[in-house]
Amino acid sequence: MRVRKYKKSRNPHKVFLVLCEGETEEEYINLLKRVYRLPITIKTKVIGNCINTRLVSQYVKDLGVEQEDCSVFYVYDADVKPVFEKILSLPGTPIISNPCIELWFLLHLKEHQRSMSSEGMLKELLTTHALWKSYAKGGLNPDQIRHLCELREIAIARAKKLKWPQNPSTNMYDFIEALENEKKLK
Repeated sequence: MRVRKYKKSRNPHKVFLVLCEGETEEEYINLLKRVYRLPITIKTKVIGNCINTRLVSQYVKDLGVEQEDCSVFYVYDADVKPVFEKILSLPGTPIISNPCIELWFLLHLKEHQRSMSSEGMLKELLTTHALWKSYAKGGLNPDQIRHLCELREIAIARAKKLKWPQNPSTNMYDFIEALENEKKLK
């Protein structure tokens, strides 16, 4: 007599949908994806400033997963006030850098507590360390990538001292901590 094998029920595959303002944010999230190498799907999409609830729902639907199996993150700069306010009202986790993501990169180098414009923050990053002189939005060179990986914990500690979402502040550590939690479950 033949014994029938039954498939064990599997837990649904965890998906992180990360909607980014621009290419720099997407580049950094893809870096974290490579560093953590977790058994979850991390999908990034650059959508700019035309973000809304319908668009987010469509992206989740396109992934072919149930809403409850998908964690949505919004990685944006706070330099465009109407977009910043819209992000805060959307379902999911806002990862906002105020004024821009370059603050997060700068926190890997030094403490920073002075309010600045995005242009000022970029200038500050470029002049703080020789490694960042060649930095251009939308891309990270191998030395910058190594630097961001090695000093991640220092940047997290510095960012937690700032008052989010005031200028300057970032809660990029919330996304990193979500990755760390998934790592513990692995």
